[in-house]
Amino acid sequence: MGNSDERDFFHLNRLKGFNDAVFSIVATILILPLRKIEVEKNGQDLEHYLLEKWPHIIVYLFGFLIVCAVWESHVNRFKVLSHVDDVVVWLNLISLMFTSFLPFSTALEGVYSTKKLPIILNCADLFILEVLELIIIMYCFSNVDLLVEELQDLSEVHRKEKRDYMMLKKVISPILFLLAACVSMIDVRISWVLLAVVVIAPCINRFLGFLFRKIMNIRMTRGDFDKMFGNYIDTERVECFSDGVFAIVSTLLVLDISAEEFPKEKVVAKNGLDITVMNMWPKFLTYVGTFATVALLWFVHHSVFHYIKNMNQLMLVFNNISLAFVGAAPMITAVLNRYGSDITDSTRIVIQFSSVIVCIAGLAQALVFVTALLMGPTHLDGHGNPASAPASHNYVAAKLLLIPLISCCTYFGAFSTNTAAFIVFYVLVLTTPLFFVLLKICLGRRTASPVQHEIIIDPDSETWIPQQPRHRRARRSKGPAMTPIAL
Repeated sequence: MGNSDERDFFHLNRLKGFNDAVFSIVATILILPLRKIEVEKNGQDLEHYLLEKWPHIIVYLFGFLIVCAVWESHVNRFKVLSHVDDVVVWLNLISLMFTSFLPFSTALEGVYSTKKLPIILNCADLFILEVLELIIIMYCFSNVDLLVEELQDLSEVHRKEKRDYMMLKKVISPILFLLAACVSMIDVRISWVLLAVVVIAPCINRFLGFLFRKIMNIRMTRGDFDKMFGNYIDTERVECFSDGVFAIVSTLLVLDISAEEFPKEKVVAKNGLDITVMNMWPKFLTYVGTFATVALLWFVHHSVFHYIKNMNQLMLVFNNISLAFVGAAPMITAVLNRYGSDITDSTRIVIQFSSVIVCIAGLAQALVFVTALLMGPTHLDGHGNPASAPASHNYVAAKLLLIPLISCCTYFGAFSTNTAAFIVFYVLVLTTPLFFVLLKICLGRRTASPVQHEIIIDPDSETWIPQQPRHRRARRSKGPAMTPIAL
C-alpha cells in the first residue's frame, strides 16, 4: 500500500458512503413540494386536492425510482474498482452535482406536467449523469491500478472485452433519456413511458449481455457475467441506502409542526402559549403515529435483510418501490394535519389514502422476501427457510404481514362514520407497536447462550470491528480468510 498511497490512491469506503448519503437525500426530498399545502386553498376538500395533485404524485414516484436506478449505476461501477484516485473523485463529485439538481427538475415536471421544458431538463440531466459514468469507466480501465486484482491480471485484450461489456450495459439508459427528450416535442406522456423503462433497464441490460455473449461467442463464467451485467448488487449497499431514506424521512416528519403548523405570534398573543400548544394535540398525535409507522417499517426492513444473502434486480425493484412509498410519509403527515384534524368528509379519504400508501410499502417489503425465498439458498439465508427453520420463517413472515393487515383494517374501517373512522385509525396506528410486542412473545425465540464477539481487522477499512455471528458471517461475500484476534 505504500506505492498506492504515493500515487494518491484512496479506499472506496468513504466515497461509497458519501454517494449513498447524497442519493438517499435527493430521493427523499422529492416529496417536499407535495407536502406543502398552500394556505389559500383552505376551502378545497381533499378529494379535489388529490385529483389536482395526482400528476405530481406520479412524477414523484417515477422520479424516486429513476434516482434509485442512477444510484444502482454508481454502485455497479464500484464492483470493478479496488481504489479511486483524485480524477475519479472529481468526476464523481461532478456527477453528484447533477444528481442534486434532480429535485428541481422533478418538481418543475410535477407542477408543469404538460410542458416540454421540464421533461427536457430532466432528460438532459440524466443523460449527463450517464455520460459521466461512461467517462469514469473509460478512465478507470485506462488506469489498470484502479481495478480489482482479477481484472489487473487479465491480458489487455480480455480487459478490453470486459470494459466493452460494461459500456454496453451503460448504453441503454442514455439512449432512453435522449429518446424521451426528443419525443417530448410530440407528446410528453410518451416521454414518461420511456423514462419508466429505465426502472427495469437492469433486466434489459442483462438480456443484452446474454445476446452479446452468444453473438460474439465469448465464454464467460456466471460470476463474471453477473459482475459485468449486474444480476446482483451488494446487500450492504442496499441496506445503507435504505437506512438513509428511512432516517431522512423520519426526521422530515417534524417539519409540519416546526414550520407550517408552528404557533403563530398572533395566535399566541390571543390565546397564550400554553393554550396554543395544547390545542396542537392532534398534530402531535399525527407526528407520533407517522413516526411510529416509519420506524416499524424500518424494523421490518431490518428483520428481512437479516436473512437476505444476495439481491437480484427484481428484489431491488421491489425494495425501491417500498422506499418510494415510505418516502411519501411527510406528505401523509401534512395531509393528516390539514384534513384529518377536523372530522369532516375528508377524514375518510385521508385515512384511506394514508392506509394505501403504508400498505403498498409493507407489501413491497414482503415481495423482497418472497422473491428471495423463491430464488433459494443463493439469496436467502437458511434461518429464513421454512424447511430448515420454520420458527424463524414464521416470525419474519408475521412481521411482514402485520403492517399491511393493519393498513387494510384502517382502510375498510374508514367506511364507517367520520368520527368512528378517526378513532379507529389512531387507535390502530398507536397500538401497532403492541402487536409487534405480542409477536415477539408468541413467535420470537430467545437464544440460550449469549452472543460472543471476536475482533477482526477489515483489510479495506483497516479498523477494528466485531466479528458477526456465524450464520450472518456465512452470507457475506467470500474473500481471503481473516484470522480472529482473541481479546
